[in-house]
Amino acid sequence: MDWKSKFGSYALITGASGGLGKEFAIQIAQKGLNLILVARRADSLQKVANDIKNQYGVNVETIVSDLTSPKAIESLVTHIKKNNFDIGLLVNNAGFGSYGLFHELSIENELNMVDLNIRVPLELTGKILPGLIQKGKGGIIFLGSVGSYQPTPFFANYSATKAWNLLFAEALYGELKPKGIDVICLTPGYTRTEFQSTAGNKDQKPLAGWSLPEQVVKSALDNLGNEPSIIPGFMNWFLAWSIRFTPRKLAIWSAYHLLKS
Repeated sequence: MDWKSKFGSYALITGASGGLGKEFAIQIAQKGLNLILVARRADSLQKVANDIKNQYGVNVETIVSDLTSPKAIESLVTHIKKNNFDIGLLVNNAGFGSYGLFHELSIENELNMVDLNIRVPLELTGKILPGLIQKGKGGIIFLGSVGSYQPTPFFANYSATKAWNLLFAEALYGELKPKGIDVICLTPGYTRTEFQSTAGNKDQKPLAGWSLPEQVVKSALDNLGNEPSIIPGFMNWFLAWSIRFTPRKLAIWSAYHLLKS
């Protein structure tokens, strides 16, 4: 597939300074698309950009931004329009989680999580989507989690935000497929990134084992246009879909005992 013909010349990736965002940037650059990378950490972001430019020869623009700050999305979109960047692929990757009993967690941090995990992809998609519809082509990737499929004690708010991403992405898949726009929600299990340490759960030993960022991102890009959502790894898929046949109470208590440290 010629990715430039299908999606346009630029991909916009949020949360691109590390983890899955960095891996999305690498693999999309390998396909020949130019990149606009957005993150808060300036030094890490610039290093990712320099490495990709040197290795793949694509144009890489960096924008240092806290996307939860007032008018951050508006400023980002204004910059894109001012420079006539042809955005054809949007990767809504930015997000974070927290681990612990909800009543013991910072409510300010939890509200910020809702902002970054839900409002930011909603607003950014709403701003970018009209241009894709006008061209009749493009793609949007959302980041969910295996936690999207069930209530998850100790990750209560995080799994709820990721359930939103899954349902929103799958609904857009139905709305936009007839218009030539591909949408997918990537719902990985435990992946070797900074996420666990940031969430405060770095010692977790996942039942389905660890996934590698390279494999997780490849599964999303390989299935973009074919599936509304993808769960990388057979055991992750099995555990997520087994919830359909598990009584809700049993699913909750199973997750509680697996995640309790």
